[in-house]
Amino acid sequence: MTSANSDISNSDFDINILDDAFETPDIELTFPLPTDKETYIDIEGNEKASKSIGILFSAFKLFSGIPVEKVYSNNEYRYFTNKHSAAFKKKFEDYMNDKLEKSDKKLDELIYTLINQELNLKLITPADFNHRFKEVKKFMVAYYKKENEKNLPTFHSHNFVRTAYITVIMVLRKMFPRGIWVSRQDFSELYRKYLEDPMSIIFLPSHQSHVDYIILHVLCVRFQMAIPTVVAGENLNVAVFGKFMRNLGAIFIKRSFNNELYTERNLNNVIEFMLVNKINFEVFIEGTRSRDGKLLLPKYGILKTLTSIYLKQRYLENNSNFDLLFQPVSVRYERIYETDGYLKELTGSDKKQESMLNIVQNGVGNLLGAETADPVVWGKDGFNDNSERNLNGKIFFKLGNSFRLSSFVESDREFLNEVTATIKSNPSASLETEHSKVNLKRLGFKILHEVNRISYLPEIAIIGTALQVHYYFFKKDVFDVYEVIPILKLVAETLYNENLDSPTNSKILHDLLSLSDEDMAVLIKTQIIDFLRLVRVNERKNLIKIENPIELLYYKNLSIHLIIQRCLISFILLLLEGLGQSNYRVISKVFYIVTGFLKNEFLFDYNYNERNELSFILKDFVQSGTNDKGEEFYKVIDVKYLQLFGDLATPFLESYLVLIDHIFELNERLARHYKKNKAAIQKDAIIDEDELKYPDTKSLLKYITSQSRKHPERVGSLESINKQYLLSDIYYLANLQVIQIFKNKAKTKAFVKITNGRDLNILHDFLSQILGKKSEKTLLTDEININYVIDIVDKRDDRDVNQLRLGRSKL
Repeated sequence: MTSANSDISNSDFDINILDDAFETPDIELTFPLPTDKETYIDIEGNEKASKSIGILFSAFKLFSGIPVEKVYSNNEYRYFTNKHSAAFKKKFEDYMNDKLEKSDKKLDELIYTLINQELNLKLITPADFNHRFKEVKKFMVAYYKKENEKNLPTFHSHNFVRTAYITVIMVLRKMFPRGIWVSRQDFSELYRKYLEDPMSIIFLPSHQSHVDYIILHVLCVRFQMAIPTVVAGENLNVAVFGKFMRNLGAIFIKRSFNNELYTERNLNNVIEFMLVNKINFEVFIEGTRSRDGKLLLPKYGILKTLTSIYLKQRYLENNSNFDLLFQPVSVRYERIYETDGYLKELTGSDKKQESMLNIVQNGVGNLLGAETADPVVWGKDGFNDNSERNLNGKIFFKLGNSFRLSSFVESDREFLNEVTATIKSNPSASLETEHSKVNLKRLGFKILHEVNRISYLPEIAIIGTALQVHYYFFKKDVFDVYEVIPILKLVAETLYNENLDSPTNSKILHDLLSLSDEDMAVLIKTQIIDFLRLVRVNERKNLIKIENPIELLYYKNLSIHLIIQRCLISFILLLLEGLGQSNYRVISKVFYIVTGFLKNEFLFDYNYNERNELSFILKDFVQSGTNDKGEEFYKVIDVKYLQLFGDLATPFLESYLVLIDHIFELNERLARHYKKNKAAIQKDAIIDEDELKYPDTKSLLKYITSQSRKHPERVGSLESINKQYLLSDIYYLANLQVIQIFKNKAKTKAFVKITNGRDLNILHDFLSQILGKKSEKTLLTDEININYVIDIVDKRDDRDVNQLRLGRSKL
């Protein structure tokens, strides 16, 4: 069993990349890298890397003893494309300029369309057309050249990478004194697969912190791989820091292209150049950092770009050797660097915007900090006080099973036949049309299911889940540490059964279950003291105090994906037990509905694990004695077990009830105000009526937070009103077409409008009944009513066919 301060022994994680980072920068692989060729990359202009480290580095080496020349010495030219050479940078610049000035016909088409509109509006005459075209083209070329100078990577030099590496290692040692842990075997296998056929490695990490991509760069340096080009949001392109990141290969992009006709195409040209030249690439397909511990659903824009480039190269350019090696990566933290800020965001505060001052303050603070955890502070009340303490933990990077994009695309024979037929009939066809897209949803879910499968389960996640279960069941803020031990054992045993294919996780859970009660109590207290700020321990009295349960949400959500179906079925069995409706047909209908509500929270689609199927879980409940199966109905035996796990699913459903309540309430208030002031409003042509008729998303979320604080009786749990759940709920209801999300003319705000009040009311009644807010259960006791609710949720146009078949076949 590992403790908070020990190494990760007997597990997948055998290397702390912060150890010996200066003494021996290159971590040995499990096999020797081949040296029979000067270079393994056949790319024009792949110049040999300079070995010169300059006078400053020589002086630095003399005084520090750090062998600077060994840092990033073998990464490029021999095994990867040397993107820091003058020839490569010139080639990149010439390529982008050529696309803008000459070869990208898409830009000319866009300009022709714009000039035609001017012609149709009589803004110009036919005689002006050619002159106007040249004028607009000149403007567009100049504009995008300027944008590219601001947002595209510069690949400064190998020495710059070395400087960044030394600086970052110093900072990371201060920030994470317990280490950043990886598997030597994982990176060796990736390298071995890469050398079989060199191509761009597409790193696809989960995204929880701004530290993620920094660490991945360090990993590449240490395992002798070329650092990747990374796609980053333009919010990080702040003074100095933005240039620093571009020197290392960052591409800054806008969060939304907002119908900017050429911006997306310009980005595609950049990425295509990188991939054709076999540059490694890093992208976060969740699109943003997850604040609550769960993976977010994939965003498909970048996957569309990668697949369209693949199809173009393979089928239009006849580049039969072109391929991409997709590498899912799981990143897990015992304590997220941004935790305190995330907690404020989840409870309603606005996101804190990145700034140069903020980055400098954090950097200086970390450099000046100690490389050990702060000593424990004890308050006058006998409880530990972490309010001012610097909390940190280990980080775990785990590589999943990589796959070539060609293997994914070629698995869809029907799609391939369609593409081939399109090309044969029209050799100049565009592969960006709707009918020829790869199944991007299946690709995105394949990546994220693999990330979930390999994700490490820290001890604090297991203990945090048990504390959350205890808090929901007993509703006690202060309790003896020994009270939580039976629940911890139950949680650990349940998670163990869902982790049998993970050697590391199953060992951690097995070892935890082997502890004596006394050792388990010590572990619980140690983990709370090390990682939690809002949960405290009284060592002398063996007491735990939960001052705010919102902090436990993150740790519970690190494991909830493993058992969410089990939690939902537990919830449903208890719900239907008292209604005499616990037959398989009704259970499957309600299960179909509630998994629909949570489809934006969990990766339910394309989930081929039989342990997550309704029939398997019900059979398992019967075999374990949790339930009994009669001729027709299931009978609850172990009420406590079902309540404990059902409680974990409840906040996800409660958040919908809270949201719909406040949508009705706020829309009604605004409608009354608009009606009262309609005449005055309509006289003022400057006023945007939508601003006064409908709530915008930000105002709606703030309204929910403020009203819930004033009237806590309306909220089942604090977890149910966190911003990330509520935003997912808003998008789901919009997908059901009961509300509409639309933007104002300036595209600065998104508004929420009720479009089908009747169906929204029915969903509200259904949720009220299953959550016990209404005594009558008419929507549950009458299958016609249940079927109507199913009809509402079946308006979703992207429900996975397999899940739909499962739901309908059982009805």
